Amino acid sequence: MTFVPRLLLWSSFVLSGIFDSVNARPGPRPSLLNRRAANDTGRPCGALFDIIEEDLKLQFFPVFNASDVYSCLTAVPFLKDVGLRFIEYYNTTLQFQSTLAYLESPPAEYQQPAVDVVAELGRVKQKVLDDQYIRQLDFEYDIHSIVHAIHDDHVNLYIGITAAFSFASPFDFVSASLDGKALPRIYLKDDIVKARNNGWAEEPSPVATINGVDATEFLAQFSSRNAFGYLESHADWNDMFEHPTNDIQGFYGTLGGQLLFYPGNGLDDTFNVKLEDGTEWNDNWLALLNQIHSPGPLETAGDFYNYFVLGLVPPVEVIEDSSDSGLVFDFEGEDGLKLIEIKIDTDWLEESDEAFPKPEVAQPFLTISGGGVVTGYFQDDVGILSIPTFEQFPEEAKNFSNTVQEFITKAEDRNVKKIIIDLQQNRGGSPNLAFDTFRRFFPQEPDSLPWTWAGSRRRSHPLGDLVGDTITEWWKGLDPEDDVQLFDQWDEAANEFVVATKINPLTNTTYDNWAQYSPGSASYRKDTFSKVERLNLSDDQVLYSAFSIETVEDDPYGYGGNPVTTKQAWKPEDIVILTDGLCSSTCSLFVGFMTQAGVRTIVAGGRPETGPMQAVSGSRGTRAYSNHILDWMFQFTGQLLPDNSSLPNIPIDYETRDTGLWIHHAGLNLRDEILKSDWEKDPNAEHVPRQFQYEAAHCRIFYTVRNIYNMTQLWSDVAKAAWTDPGLCVDDSTGYAKLPNQPAPVPAPTRPTAQDAQIVINTTTTRGGPGQDPDGVPIFNEGDIVAGFAVKRAGLEPCGAGDKCPSNSMCEPIKVVCANGERPKAAEAKYCLPLCKPAVDTCAHFASDVKINGALRCDLRYEAVTKSRKHDFVGLCAPREGIKPQNLCPGRPTA
Repeated sequence: MTFVPRLLLWSSFVLSGIFDSVNARPGPRPSLLNRRAANDTGRPCGALFDIIEEDLKLQFFPVFNASDVYSCLTAVPFLKDVGLRFIEYYNTTLQFQSTLAYLESPPAEYQQPAVDVVAELGRVKQKVLDDQYIRQLDFEYDIHSIVHAIHDDHVNLYIGITAAFSFASPFDFVSASLDGKALPRIYLKDDIVKARNNGWAEEPSPVATINGVDATEFLAQFSSRNAFGYLESHADWNDMFEHPTNDIQGFYGTLGGQLLFYPGNGLDDTFNVKLEDGTEWNDNWLALLNQIHSPGPLETAGDFYNYFVLGLVPPVEVIEDSSDSGLVFDFEGEDGLKLIEIKIDTDWLEESDEAFPKPEVAQPFLTISGGGVVTGYFQDDVGILSIPTFEQFPEEAKNFSNTVQEFITKAEDRNVKKIIIDLQQNRGGSPNLAFDTFRRFFPQEPDSLPWTWAGSRRRSHPLGDLVGDTITEWWKGLDPEDDVQLFDQWDEAANEFVVATKINPLTNTTYDNWAQYSPGSASYRKDTFSKVERLNLSDDQVLYSAFSIETVEDDPYGYGGNPVTTKQAWKPEDIVILTDGLCSSTCSLFVGFMTQAGVRTIVAGGRPETGPMQAVSGSRGTRAYSNHILDWMFQFTGQLLPDNSSLPNIPIDYETRDTGLWIHHAGLNLRDEILKSDWEKDPNAEHVPRQFQYEAAHCRIFYTVRNIYNMTQLWSDVAKAAWTDPGLCVDDSTGYAKLPNQPAPVPAPTRPTAQDAQIVINTTTTRGGPGQDPDGVPIFNEGDIVAGFAVKRAGLEPCGAGDKCPSNSMCEPIKVVCANGERPKAAEAKYCLPLCKPAVDTCAHFASDVKINGALRCDLRYEAVTKSRKHDFVGLCAPREGIKPQNLCPGRPTA
């Protein structure tokens, strides 16, 4: 039986190319009309899988109320030994993650909280040793919280019971501004589409509240907990919502069906939406099955554990794919979700709720399940090239390249003056297409220029050095006169642990051996790194091995046996790239090439606030890697070593490492991108990876109610912002981006800023919002956010002009200082703080909670500092019940 893990159900997971592996996402949320209830509370898992078994036999896709699935998940027990073995395995795997040192100690411009990954895994291990886990779900959620804190979508993990289901909102939401200037509001997608189809006779009503909480605040907290893999909260925000470019790929937003963490409250999965016009909708959070094959007769929580955690698979009846094209689901019928054949030559207009116009250029076999993806459009003298993904199998890559060239040729024939390259929702794919597409727009540029540099480095450590040295020496010793060894030489030329094919930029020749590449002397931020390497795109063996290219005619344009035959059609200033911040991996590589050549970027969306936003907030790493490939490298190394008895992580006799849990996939980033401009300043100095540098778009625009589901209008707005009306750019969003040879006139924003910081009082009392004591002083309970975007809800207001505040409060700065010195600068902002009783202890510590947006930007303790005024203490009052003030004092942690 083949198990298909969470998020990998509706589209294939491909580990293709030397740089990238696509982070596959599920298809559109299925019809909710066939929702089933598992009402037998005495057997929460058995009742659930009875329905799954029945539905899959009928070829229906099972959809449940979230609480039914949660009842089963929370019944699954935890086994200590299994958990410890998994932590050992995962800790060893993450030693190959390139960014550990910079995650622990990031530069000030990095927009996410710092995290010590190894220490966090150690914390979970200690909880296991202390018998603090009873439920498997709590253990897996703690592990996933660490993965999310890495904010790198090359780092993903599909394990155990959390791989079985995902959760979803019953409603589709979008975030859009009314006119492009007003801050975005939340809307139901169907209301936007309906208003558009009715010619905007009426404006759609925004969502006022979700479950009684302001909609923006509700979803801001949701995005911080559930979005993952992005470098700033603006991209986390965009990832939550529906979008036409998701629709045409068969994807949906995180809120629409990719929620990992149970979204309900206990077993209450009520979902109430109230619009500003008074309309109210009630439903429940949903749960979706993440595999299309029956798991068999699972009756108890123990059966669930055996199957999903240990991988003990019972005999099952598998639904076979009888079509040539594979199975996909038809989400349109009202009789449930049935399996159908893949549609060929899909109409983007139909798939996107008529948001996309009919393309004038289209890649053959345009489908929502892969195949063709590129389309082209012309609006007056502007050409739009839409590339929603670079994910293409080798046989599709030629069509991809030809379609890009067809668009360029037709645009020249039509005398098109300006070009928009639309990369919204592009999570990456085949890296050879980034090289190929770039050179089609800049065909005459020599390979030595910085935008074709593609330099990178990795983390050095003893286990990695052992694997690299062993496999490099094996490859160097292959005999090209032996047919079998010659095949191995070609096939493994781009192996990540064969350094003899990687270019040393200091000498512009390949490295001689692993020790030359990873000498163990480059130590930065308490960690050690290799030298910089470059991909040798002039080596036929590397092109074959890296990109699965078998003929020279299929080499990337301008490389190998595919020489340049065209001329540059547009100047850099006549091209603009449109993203939504979700651009990742190969997409990041392509944007890097283009911006280094002088092309500008425009980013759309983001949180409902002004200011800059980054064009590329997905992974900027240059090599996604998996635990399975790493295990193969360990196994092969064990076969090559004469004696590895002292190396427990290198198995012998063709064995593989003990994973503890059943791991469907564990991704990591093996190499960091290092910019040529940084390297050239001093090749031997520390080079901050591109992953941790702030790269603002040249302009940011808000999605509007009239363009979020109207691509023609969106492209028109982008063209105006780029070339005729820069006033369409969001306030304070320009001036942060760099152009070649020009310093950015505005310094990058830093985190944490006081406006974004969130102080969470860490007590044992029940969360309930601020109340008042008899003297009218606010009382704060656990989890109440008292600074940041939810400041009004917490009862505090920023100081007004001239430091004015309401009566019974005083304007004072709140200073946030990280206890371990992780941030060299404290964040500070002025708020109207209530006057507290002198009797209240004035020393108070507030711990952060990584589950609520990292709170104060790390999960260690911070100190809220204010100062005294006469006999009254001006600051945050401790709760009056449930905890003694002295328990909040320094050295007396409460969590």
